[in-house]
Amino acid sequence: MIGGGKTMRFLAAMALAGSALIATAAPAQDDGASEIIVTAQKRTEHLPSVMTQLPYLDRRPVIGLKRQADSAVRHIEIVSDSRDEDMRKHEVESMLLAALDRAKKDGLGLVIGQYEVTEVTRENWRTLLPALAKKDDSEEEDEDDSDDDDDDNNAKPKPDFEDDGSNATVRLMVKTKLDGTIAEAQKKISTFVKGVPATGRSLITQKGMMALTIVNPEQYRDEIYRRIAEGTKHAAGFYGTEYGATISGLDREIAWTQVSNTQVFLYIPYSFTVGK
Repeated sequence: MIGGGKTMRFLAAMALAGSALIATAAPAQDDGASEIIVTAQKRTEHLPSVMTQLPYLDRRPVIGLKRQADSAVRHIEIVSDSRDEDMRKHEVESMLLAALDRAKKDGLGLVIGQYEVTEVTRENWRTLLPALAKKDDSEEEDEDDSDDDDDDNNAKPKPDFEDDGSNATVRLMVKTKLDGTIAEAQKKISTFVKGVPATGRSLITQKGMMALTIVNPEQYRDEIYRRIAEGTKHAAGFYGTEYGATISGLDREIAWTQVSNTQVFLYIPYSFTVGK
């Protein structure tokens, strides 16, 4: 029961809204361990496939939960421009392994993903980067989809590894726990990048801007429910005891957006009306 003497009805509404960011095409369904990248952008192109199948609501409710992000990430590229293809792959692989060792020593992580990040380790990198791990180049990659790139080339993320004939490139991110300012996080990442030893003509460069991550947004659902209940009860109270609120959208997935250099805002795209 919420509201002055009126039973507040919680109506289902299968629509989703929100901001998400920057990983694989996997849905942003939270299983208790997922870590999601967050950006301040509000574009459906940055939503996983299950999200873009539903209407996009360009409105963020006032009530939600603002908290510090769990980590900060920065894109990096490991590149080699050696003339020989096998040598290019060898050099970026060697520098990747050196980066993994250095990251572990520095308390950082190397991750891949555009929405949900996955940690790269010495044990799983071959699985996560199969094109780099493949030693037998006699089996050519399937190029049948090259004609499909004309319409959505800009929307497609770049592959985690590619060799264009001149440069071999591994793309991933450095992740650091966000326990201070964003400047401190950037300093940690820059120090790490400078400390990774090169192999041959390989090098590491930082790309883009820092982004934030949030671990398992679904864990905050109950707290958001509580805040919505308090907020709607307070709003209905201005109209008298005979008024109550009708809420819709509480079954929607949690959405998120970046609201400062270090903070994210988690919310459910709900709506409510006040009436007798």
